[in-house]
Amino acid sequence: MTYAAEIAKIKKGQFSPVYLFLGTETYFIQEARKLLLEHAMPEEDQDLNVGTYNLDEVPLSHALEDAESIPFFGDRRVVIVDQPVFLTGEKAKAGIEHDTEWLERYLNNPSDSTILVFFAAYEKLDNRKKISKLIQKKATVVSVAPLKEAEARNYLNQVIQNEGYHMDRQSLQFFFERIEDNLSKGMDELQKLFLAAMTDKKITKQMVEDLVPRNLEQNIFDIVTYVLKKDSQKAIQTYRDLLLQKEEPIKINAILLGQFRLLIQVRLLAKKGYQQPDIAKVLKIHPYRVKLASGQIRNMDENRLQKAYLGLVEAEKKMKTGDGLKDIQFELFMLKYANQ
Repeated sequence: MTYAAEIAKIKKGQFSPVYLFLGTETYFIQEARKLLLEHAMPEEDQDLNVGTYNLDEVPLSHALEDAESIPFFGDRRVVIVDQPVFLTGEKAKAGIEHDTEWLERYLNNPSDSTILVFFAAYEKLDNRKKISKLIQKKATVVSVAPLKEAEARNYLNQVIQNEGYHMDRQSLQFFFERIEDNLSKGMDELQKLFLAAMTDKKITKQMVEDLVPRNLEQNIFDIVTYVLKKDSQKAIQTYRDLLLQKEEPIKINAILLGQFRLLIQVRLLAKKGYQQPDIAKVLKIHPYRVKLASGQIRNMDENRLQKAYLGLVEAEKKMKTGDGLKDIQFELFMLKYANQ
C-alpha cells in the first residue's frame, strides 16, 4: 500500500487492525503517528487508550498484553511499537526477550478493538525469519522509505504551492541544495520560511540563505571548491569559521580527504564510460553526491586532484603525530598547494 493511499483511508476513519510502517523517512513516520492518533480517537481518550513501547527498552510481550486489553471508556485502543528489532537481522538488547510466538498468534487473530502499529525504521526486514514473513502477510504494510531526489523536490514544491507561497526557480534550487533534497529537513525548514514570508507569501533566496543553516558537509563542499580553484583566502576563511564553530581540525581534514577521494573515484569511473547513475551504484552513494562531484571536477586536471589529496594526507599525518600545531596544518597545506 502506498503511503498517500493509506493516509487517505486513515483520514476517513478506515483502519486496519495491524500496521507495519517500514522505512526511515522521519517526516512520514511522524506524520503517520500523528494522524493515526488524531483520527482513531478523541484527544481526551488518548491518555487511557494509547500505549507506546520501545522494544529497545521493554519486551514485546508488554505491547501484546496491552493490545489484547479492553479499551477504557472508549471504542478502541492504539498500541504503538517502536524499534521492532526482532524483524531484522540485528540482535535485541541484552536481557530483553521478544515473544514472537505470541505475536504470531495475535497476527492470526488480532483484537477487534485495537490498532496495533509497528514503526520499523529500517531499510528492510530479515525475510528469512518466519515472523517477518508473517507480519508482512497479515499486516497492512506501508512504505515510509525516503523519497528519491525528484520525488522529494516535487513533494516540497507542492507543499509550498498548497500553502499559497511562491519561490522562483533560483530560490527553489538553492533551497533544495541547502536541505540536500532531504524531505524531513525540508519540511522543518519550510516552517521558518513560511513565517518569514507571511506578509507577501514570497520566499526569496536571501531568506533561504539567512534561515536555512548549512551543515558541516556543505561548508566542506565550499572548501573543496576553493581548493580546486586554488583560492587560498576563501578556503582558509571558511576553515577558520568551522574552527570557531568548535569543529575539530582532524574531523574537517578527514571529511576533506573523503571528498577528494570521491572526486578521484568519480573522475576515474567517468573516464571508463560510466554514467552518473552507474557511478552512484558502484560507489554506493546518493546520486546527488555524484552529480555535485561531477560538477566540481568538470575540466579539472587529474594531477591537481591527486596533489590535493596527497597534501591532505600529509596534513592529517602531522595533525595525528603532533608535528606542529594541528589547527594550522590545513592552512599550511592550502598555501603550499595554491602556489604550486
